[in-house]
Order: sequence, then C-alpha cells, then structure tokens
Amino acid sequence: MASKCLQYLSLIIATSVCAAELTPQNISTSGFGYELVQERLDQLQFSFLELFVHVKELGETVLNNQRSLEGNQQQVNQLMHHHQKQLTDRVDDLQVGVSANVSLVADYSKQILNLQTMCANHDKIRQELDRFRPNSTHALKVDLSSPKSKDDTKKANIKSCKSANSKASEIFNLILENDSTPISVFCELQRFGGGWLVIQQRFDGSVNFYRGWSDYRDGFGVIGEEFWLGLEAIHQITKRGTYELMVELEDFSGNYKYARYTEFQLGGEAEKYALNKLGSYSGTADDSLAYHKGMKFSTFDSDNDPHSSNCAKQYKGAWWYQACHYSNLNGEHLNQKSSATINWQKSTSWAEAGLKYTRMMIREK
Repeated sequence: MASKCLQYLSLIIATSVCAAELTPQNISTSGFGYELVQERLDQLQFSFLELFVHVKELGETVLNNQRSLEGNQQQVNQLMHHHQKQLTDRVDDLQVGVSANVSLVADYSKQILNLQTMCANHDKIRQELDRFRPNSTHALKVDLSSPKSKDDTKKANIKSCKSANSKASEIFNLILENDSTPISVFCELQRFGGGWLVIQQRFDGSVNFYRGWSDYRDGFGVIGEEFWLGLEAIHQITKRGTYELMVELEDFSGNYKYARYTEFQLGGEAEKYALNKLGSYSGTADDSLAYHKGMKFSTFDSDNDPHSSNCAKQYKGAWWYQACHYSNLNGEHLNQKSSATINWQKSTSWAEAGLKYTRMMIREK
C-alpha cells in the first residue's frame, strides 16, 4: 500500500511538471501537447480515485482490526474475571482447609498436653494400668486336685514355655537337657504376650520363705501355688540363652505394679548364684532391682553379701543382698511397714510397705 502511494505521488509531481512546461505558446503551436496534458490529467484523476479506494479499504481494515482487538480484549477480560473468580474460590477453600487444620492441630496439641500431664502424674498411669489388672491375685493358682496337676506323667513335655502348645496357663514338664529328668514348671501363657516361666509366686503367706541355702538351691513350695522354683534350676534355664525378667507386685490395698528387665541370668552354685546379668528397666513399679546387680545370693545360713551384718537374718528373707536391699521379695508376708517384709522400696508409694502379692517370671528372647 505504501509503494502504491509513492507511485501516485510521483505521477502527480510528473504531471505537474509537465503542466508547468506547457505554456500557451506551446499549446497553441502543438495540438499534440494538449492531448498529452489531457491524458495526464485523466491518469491523475484515476490515480486519485484508486488511492481513495485504497485509503478507504485501509480505513476499513484498521476499523476491523480495532473491532477484533476490542473483541479479544473483551474475551481476555472475561477469562481474567473467570480465572480470578476461580482463584478467589480456591483461596477461600484453602483458607477454610487451613482453618480446619489449625483447629485439628489445636485439638491434637491439647491431647498431647493432656498425655504429657498424665505422664507426669504416675498415680494416674497406675490407675489406668489397674484397670487391666486381674480381678484376683489368686487367678494364677492351679487346682492341684486335678489329675493333670498331680500326675507328672500326664503333663506335656516342653523345652520352653514359649513352645508350649496351649492357650491356658498351666503346669508342664520342662526338659533342660536331652538326658536330664524334666522339672515341673508353671507357664504363664496369657499375660504380657505369654511364654513366661514363673520362678517365684507369693499371695497368701501359706508358705514359709525364711529358709536356708539348700531349700533355695533346690526349690520349695507347690508349683502353681506359693513356691520358689530353685536357684539351680533358674541357673540351668538362664544359661541356655538370653532371658528377660518380669516382676509383678501388689499391695494389700489392691494396687498393682510391674517391673520388666530386658535380660536376666544367674551364675552357678560356685558363684553363689550371683545376679550376673540384669538388663534395662521398664514398667510402673520403679527400679528396685538394679541395686542388687552382680550380688551373690544370701540366706540366713549362707551369708554372701558384702555388708558387715548378715542381711538375710536381719531382714528375714533370702535375696541378692548388697548393703542391704531396695527389694526383698522373699521377706515376711505381713501387712505392715517394715524392711523385713516383702517390699519394693524404690516405688514411690511403697517405701518399706509390706506387699501381698509377688510373681517373678522369665521368658526366652
């Protein structure tokens, strides 16, 4: 379009020059010159008309483009408005979601704070645990009038309580070695995941635990009732592998606690059945046994503790005394505050208090 305009402009200029050069004398002298001018004027008029048409077409094109731009701008505005509305709705949804999550986090924080408060209050924890305690401490007692309890030949032979093929806690014959005589043991198969071998149990004071070395070495009482399995048997069992220890305790008011240790092993008689291994503690009763780790076992007739006095005589029991004890589970079965009773002294509310029920169990890991 620009090149055509230039051509028309050149034509106009050339025509003007020609017209200027044609004087009246020239015209009068030559008819041909007049015709030439007339022809040039006609061409110029045509060019003007053609230029006018092109300018008009150009104007229409510009107008159409302007309308198209306005239409596109309107579509862009509509799209922007639509996306802006979507973005606003999305932001509103996110704000609602964030508000809900903030409320949820606040609720969780409150629960965590409550749990932390509960954890700081041991008495509340113990009350919660007491809900899961057996209703009767005598629930572990086996009916010895049944033929299965009396006749050893009818008891199942096992190599450990973990391998006992039974759902009920009962008495089994434990085989220590292939050529050895089995020993009667009580397996706890329900509490704390089962598989526990009970090595000591007391609940009513019917058996005297103030005994000498040979009784504690060989064991006494009735399996399933009040009894001590025997130091030699415990040594033979725990030397076969890694065993953990569970200690259950209950006072005369029915308050129940427990202490659990990740490892437990006794030395042989030559070592005075020393408490050679005792793992880390967990539970609700506090740790009253770690103090006795490494100590030899003592009875009133075999004083093996490092104290100047005979701790077993002084505290009416038999234990891994040091100087002298923080626990004395083979002490006197009395409902009174005395260090000579069954006690677990590091427990917050049981310092020197006599306990009613104790049970010691071991389990192969």
